[in-house]
Amino acid sequence: MTILVRRANIQKCVVHLQGNLLNKVRPKDKSAFSSDLKEAFNNFSAESSKQKARAKIKNFVDKWKEAYGRPVTKLLDEDYINDYLTYIDYSVEVRRMVYTTNSIENLNRQIRKITKTKISF
Repeated sequence: MTILVRRANIQKCVVHLQGNLLNKVRPKDKSAFSSDLKEAFNNFSAESSKQKARAKIKNFVDKWKEAYGRPVTKLLDEDYINDYLTYIDYSVEVRRMVYTTNSIENLNRQIRKITKTKISF
């Protein structure tokens, strides 16, 4: 039996997670839900740690689990949420860049746009 050891840090896009959760929220709750969700993942200060982040997420889940159940309670699953909190391991200056994959997706889109029109590629 082979045991695989993950050596790379994986950071899933928190912005996409937030968008996916907001798609499941009723319009009347969107504003409050969105601000609570942003606060739960706002870990950009030097004092932030994964333990504090998990506590913020737990508070968020406790507030919204009655209304939205599984999509919200899934955030408490340790295996699920770990890849969304990797950015906290980095310095404060880098966290906002690691937090989302939007800049990487934008670069890939620009490369595809340019290479698609070039027959030589």
